Amino acid sequence: MAEQKNPHTGHRARMRARFKASAPATFASHELLEMLLYHTNARGDTNETAHALIEAFGSIEGILDADRSHLETVFGIGENAAIFLSLIGELAKRYTAEKLSAGSVRPAALDTPKKLAAFLLPRFIGATKELAYALLLDNSLRPLDCFPVGDGSVSSVSISVRTVAERAYTKHAAAVVVAHNHPSGLAIPSNDDFALTHRLKEALDLLEIPLLEHFIFSDRSYTPLLGRLTERTHGAADLAASPILDLFKKQ
Repeated sequence: MAEQKNPHTGHRARMRARFKASAPATFASHELLEMLLYHTNARGDTNETAHALIEAFGSIEGILDADRSHLETVFGIGENAAIFLSLIGELAKRYTAEKLSAGSVRPAALDTPKKLAAFLLPRFIGATKELAYALLLDNSLRPLDCFPVGDGSVSSVSISVRTVAERAYTKHAAAVVVAHNHPSGLAIPSNDDFALTHRLKEALDLLEIPLLEHFIFSDRSYTPLLGRLTERTHGAADLAASPILDLFKKQ
């Protein structure tokens, strides 16, 4: 019995040849998505699946931000394809964060809340659950390290105070900034947010490393929380005692 040929083989070869000969920007989004899915579907019609994905989620952004369970509801998307698209989405977020924060060999000082927020924001773009990051700064308020310190559900996040303190001490950080997001709400601090900020500040104070700010992000807005904490606890004088804070120009 003769081996049955894959009816899509010729189409895929033509698409690859076109991609090699043309600039990727000339391809429509569904065509790029179709070719990407070749890696998870050896024989099927990924063109139809690409169109189904865009119809379901509205855009490439919507697809790459979607939960794996939602992706698997689309015709032609199984577990492997859903995992593959989720990996691409996470890589895209990290690429964007690195691209936007990259600069010269010696990065610029993050000496205002606006600069700090612009540096941290890309790490939360497209997040569907709460995430948390810590940013370590040197004596000139230039970034030393930025790393995840917790994740959670849609409505809560757990930040490891010990992880933040230990890494700040090991890296000889001069100051620390933490940030987390409210993906399904407003950038309004809760009582738990205030309590966490207080614990972080106390732990870092023992190491003589100031907590410069705690940001809450929601969509593309943000709230700097530390100033509100000092108003609540009447500790504003403690903030002014650290020389590193003289570099931090309040807006």
